[in-house]
Amino acid sequence: MLVREILEATKGTLLSGREDDIIEGFTQDSRQAKEGMMYIPLKGENHDGHDFIASAFDNGASAIITEKEVNYPDKNVILVKDTLKALGDMARYVRIHSHAIVVGITGSVGKTSTKDMIYSVVSEHFKCLKTLGNYNNHIGLPLTILRYKDEEAMVIEMGMNHLGEIDYLTNIALPDVAAITNVGTAHIGEVGSRENILKAKMEITHGLKKDGVLVINHDNDMLSTVKEDGFTLKGIGIDDQADLMARDVILNEDSSSFKIEVENKLYDVHVPVAGKHFVYNALVAIQVGLSLGESIEECIHGVEHFELTKKRADLIEVKNGMKVFDGTYNANLDSMIASIDVLSAYKERKVAILGDMLELGEYEEKLHREVGKHLVEKNIDLTLAVGEASEYIIDEVKKAGRNGYHFKNKEEMIKAMHELLNENDVILVKASNGMGLKEVVDDLKGE
Repeated sequence: MLVREILEATKGTLLSGREDDIIEGFTQDSRQAKEGMMYIPLKGENHDGHDFIASAFDNGASAIITEKEVNYPDKNVILVKDTLKALGDMARYVRIHSHAIVVGITGSVGKTSTKDMIYSVVSEHFKCLKTLGNYNNHIGLPLTILRYKDEEAMVIEMGMNHLGEIDYLTNIALPDVAAITNVGTAHIGEVGSRENILKAKMEITHGLKKDGVLVINHDNDMLSTVKEDGFTLKGIGIDDQADLMARDVILNEDSSSFKIEVENKLYDVHVPVAGKHFVYNALVAIQVGLSLGESIEECIHGVEHFELTKKRADLIEVKNGMKVFDGTYNANLDSMIASIDVLSAYKERKVAILGDMLELGEYEEKLHREVGKHLVEKNIDLTLAVGEASEYIIDEVKKAGRNGYHFKNKEEMIKAMHELLNENDVILVKASNGMGLKEVVDDLKGE
């Protein structure tokens, strides 16, 4: 990106430097600044990135945008009113001037794994850029787009905690195709109801190109109410009638398979990870690929060879023949249910080690009790839990006469865990990231 283009995008003022200089990368972390890169100082709750401008230049940065006038006559220095807004403005400029097709993904659960699968499908036909990790917010999404070089497609994940956030993101990304995996209960404590969650997710259509495609999971009770409104609606499903449906679904311990019908012909699809939720993800990815003009063969090959972002229900083999599902990255009701379903498919003794789901507000007790009831329904042999809200999980487990233990803290749980676990157990460890249950996984791995 030329300095001249950055000035045009941000409506900033060049304090020093040359308009014809090329900026080869962008970072908001002064420690990652290198020669040819622009450092973007952002203001956080506990720090101001402007305090690290000198450090960024020391590390090799060639340019900055800044809200404060600074004197670096041998560097490209652009004065803007708001560096965060300027970050978004630069990304939108790059997106508008790129020739890439953009796919936007959001949903209460499954965004990242669906993004990975869509990326694999789209990469069968196009040179493709995707969101890395969980760079799906007002900082991460613009930084993702600013990585654009000459790709033919971008697969962009969009997250939210509040109404209005996806509206901002989608108007930067301007997707040609958008996908909503589901509408569940994640962040319900922040937005107040599932109806508001649907409203927040549907904001992705605000930036969707005219006559663009919206792909939805038609089996989801909230998404099934969506109607076409200036876009083409494509539904996927297993249980309810939809444009693209999975038939003869077979769920195995470590994979799944199903059939789909496209243009009156049946095709077999193999998904290399376990769980019904990944069948939905595969259907979304295939529908996105078809919407971009890919062949069904390309779409199926992409699904069968996708790689899952780490920390997303990784299966780890540990000591004494035990297997551990690491679901410690995050948790809400939908992902808890999906993970318990995967656990229930195993023949060995099944153990759930759980912590609180956060940000549920007044729904906290109700949703934790639903987790407890699902553990009972799926015949999970043993449940260990930590956290105030997780007491409701154990209460439901014990009421049904099942084995369940609640602990005041992680240390107590880890100590008891060694006595309660058996050889060859299959163990799910899952909670919101703030509960810190990665320590439990590390202990089971012997680290």
